[in-house]
Amino acid sequence: MELRTISDIQAQQAATSKGDENLGQNDFMKLMLAQMKHQDPFKPLDNNEFLGQMAQFSTVSGIGEINKSMSTLADSLKSSQMLNAATLVDKQALVASNQARFDGATAVRGQVDLPTASTGVQVEVVRANGEVIKRINLGPQSAGALDYSWDGRANDGSLAPAGKYQIRASYFTGKQQEALQNHIYAPINSVSLPSGGGSATVELKGLGSFQLSDVKSIS
Repeated sequence: MELRTISDIQAQQAATSKGDENLGQNDFMKLMLAQMKHQDPFKPLDNNEFLGQMAQFSTVSGIGEINKSMSTLADSLKSSQMLNAATLVDKQALVASNQARFDGATAVRGQVDLPTASTGVQVEVVRANGEVIKRINLGPQSAGALDYSWDGRANDGSLAPAGKYQIRASYFTGKQQEALQNHIYAPINSVSLPSGGGSATVELKGLGSFQLSDVKSIS
């Protein structure tokens, strides 16, 4: 009687099989039964070896189940992200920008962060040609976030035409004037999730694309 080990049987099946090259649970059990059937009666299969092979298969099978579960979880998280992203559309995002778009009717809203108390905070609205058409004096302020708005009116009271404007913010510490980083509120037109992972991208009306991680707040 020809005695074959499980390695011999695996090699034979690998050479003749034209289907799936990966062993499933049923295939493994068939191989184990074949090994027991063809074992040398004078050298029976060692219990430790048998248990070791079972443990090895269980580990591989368990890893496969974990991979399937992780894949299912990833798909579920992606769907959840898409649903959450859809709820952001039409909300107001606050992002760092020295540009603002005035639509001809809706007030422009912004925010500056004061690192320290100031004797006076100032916001200037500037045309593309460098002309300051509006100077907003916010007066003395304590340190922290400070919201402001521009109603679209120039210094002479006339309504500015729709378009993009530069925003310059500054504060006074004694007699010294320091520039401030400006933030602008803008409506979220759309949200995109990258297929390869990473931060989502938001498209803001009048400002363009920003990483969601760059959005300071959403209201």
